[in-house]
Amino acid sequence: MSFFKKIFGGNNNGEKSKDGTTIYKYEETASYAPPAPMEYVEEIVEHFETVFPGRESSVFHEIVSDTIHIDVNIMEPTEEEPFWVLYTNGMSDLPMTIPDEVLENLDEKFDRAEVMMFLPASWELTQESVKDENNYWPIGLMKQMARFPHQYNTWLGYGHTVPNYQDYEPYANGTGLNGVVIFQLKEELSEITTKDGNKINAYFLLPLYKEEMDYKLEHGMDALMEKLSELGNDVLVLNPNRRNTCK
Repeated sequence: MSFFKKIFGGNNNGEKSKDGTTIYKYEETASYAPPAPMEYVEEIVEHFETVFPGRESSVFHEIVSDTIHIDVNIMEPTEEEPFWVLYTNGMSDLPMTIPDEVLENLDEKFDRAEVMMFLPASWELTQESVKDENNYWPIGLMKQMARFPHQYNTWLGYGHTVPNYQDYEPYANGTGLNGVVIFQLKEELSEITTKDGNKINAYFLLPLYKEEMDYKLEHGMDALMEKLSELGNDVLVLNPNRRNTCK
């Protein structure tokens, strides 16, 4: 079993998929707590401004928060890179809950994270346009995933798949995508070393169809990425109506 197969998931009942991935079900949520202070905002913003230079930026601020305060930072497209860069700020203020059996196999820190996505330049991201669920849902997905490990006392890491509710509901009326896999870009884009010695992993969210999530659980992450590579170089830029590579 590979290293990453050993470290998928949170608490479980011993159920595993065919590729050896542990399957977890989350029913009980953590009790309410006031939001943690946003400790790493400046360092995270500095990181993204360094790896994606020359972009105008704005922030969708969260109005009401519990446990953690999640903002979504928006970096505008450029002529050279015609896509929006979105990333969260606040998820990393609290460490995720990583099981003891996973910690025994870790040489590095994986307990603090943020999430990010790329949207096409044509995506409407004004305060008015995101009132439409078909425009807002990627932001909602990012906030959902950023809060998920703290809400359920668990963690997220490379290769984890998370369906949109138990019934795999599409994220919005304008898409059939109904789940997500946690991916990671190259190190210089996705790893942030903080001044206090912590490391924040900026995980990339790849929305999937149910059949693609099932394929990953049966054949593994490498096999899924090979399937997704059929979509070409734009696979990382969200297309809400892209082809289902496993249907």
